[in-house]
Amino acid sequence: MDSVLRVKIPASITLDPAAPDLQESIAGLPASSGIYALAASGHAPHLASSANLRRRLARLLTPSRARGGSLDALREKVASVDCWPTGSRLETALLMYQLARQYFPGEYLKRLRLRTPWFACLRRKDPFPRLEILNRISPAGDSTFGPFLSRDAADAYAQQVLQLFQIRRCAEILTPHPDHPGCIYGEMNQCLRPCQCAVSAEEYATESARVAEFLATNGRSALASLSVARERASAEMDFEQAAQIHKRIEKVGSACAFRDPVIANATEFNGVALTRGTGVLQVRLWPMLAGLWQEPICLDFSTEESQPKSLDRQIRELLAESLANPRTRGRRAEEMGIFSRWYYSSWRDGHWFPFERLTDLNYRRLVRQISSFQKPQQSV
Repeated sequence: MDSVLRVKIPASITLDPAAPDLQESIAGLPASSGIYALAASGHAPHLASSANLRRRLARLLTPSRARGGSLDALREKVASVDCWPTGSRLETALLMYQLARQYFPGEYLKRLRLRTPWFACLRRKDPFPRLEILNRISPAGDSTFGPFLSRDAADAYAQQVLQLFQIRRCAEILTPHPDHPGCIYGEMNQCLRPCQCAVSAEEYATESARVAEFLATNGRSALASLSVARERASAEMDFEQAAQIHKRIEKVGSACAFRDPVIANATEFNGVALTRGTGVLQVRLWPMLAGLWQEPICLDFSTEESQPKSLDRQIRELLAESLANPRTRGRRAEEMGIFSRWYYSSWRDGHWFPFERLTDLNYRRLVRQISSFQKPQQSV
C-alpha cells in the first residue's frame, strides 16, 4: 500500500449548528479560503471548499428571511460542521485531496474531478523503443516526461520530436522480417525501418538513445553540439554546410519551444512551491521531490524578533532538513495532477521553483519572492 501525502490534516474548527452562539462562532472564522464538511447522521459528509469560509458558512447555516426552502432543510439535517482555513489554493487542493481520500476512499478522484495529466513516454523497455502519449506514469525503465497542459500539447511536442529522429511511430509489437510491408514513414525516410530489418537492433538503439538524451535536456545537448559544428563549418569556409546546420538548429529550437520549461522526467520532477500561509505574515514552502509532495514548511514573520540567521541560510537549512528523509512512494500521477491543475491554472496564487538537485535551487529569487510575500495582502 502506498504512503499518503505528507500534508497532515490539521485539527479542524468544529461548529455546533444547534448552539445559540452559532452566528458569533461563524463571525470568528477567518474571511479566507478554506474547506468545510457538513455531517448529517446516517449520511456521508458534504465536503466542499470556498474562497471565503466565513461568508459561505454564514450563508448555509444562519437563518434569514430572504432565504428558505433547501437551505432551511439543510440546516435541519446538519449535525456538525468541521472546517479548515487555508492560505492558498494549492493548500486547499492538497488538503481537499487528503480529506477526500479519508472520507471517500473509493471515489475521491471522481468527487475531486481530478484527472491525471498527460506525459510523453519513451518506451525504452521495448526492444525497439517508441514515443507514446500517456495519462499515466510508465513503470520503471521507461522515460516519462510531463506534466503537459493537455493531451494536444503532449502530442504536438511528440510530433515535433519525431520529425527530428527516425524512431518508429507504429504501436505494433515488432517481429522484424525482410518481407514486412512497412509503412509510409519508412518510405519517406522518417523511420529506420527496423520492421524490415533495414537496421540492426544495435543501430536502432543508438537512435533511440539520441531521442532519450534530447528528451532529458529538451534539446539543449543537441543545440550545443550543432552550434559547435556550425562554428567549425564557418571557420573552414564551408558556408553551405553551415547553412544546413543552421536550418537544423532552427528546427530543433522550434521543437524545444513546444515544451513548457516546467516539464521534466516524472521520477526527477523536483521543485518548491511558494504560497501564502494561513496567517497574515506567514508563507509556506511546498517541496516536491520525484513527483511526490513532501512535508510543507511554514515561515512566520509576524514576530518582531531579530533573526540570528539570514533568510537565505534559514531556508537552505530548513529545506535540507525537510528533504533529508523524503517520501519515495505514493500515487505520483495523482500528485502531479494536483500540481498540474494548480500550475497551469489562471488562478495560480504562488510561484514554482524547479531544481534538479537542491543545490541548484534559485535561492536568491526564492528569498526575493518571500520578501514580497511578507507584505500583507490588501483587502478587496
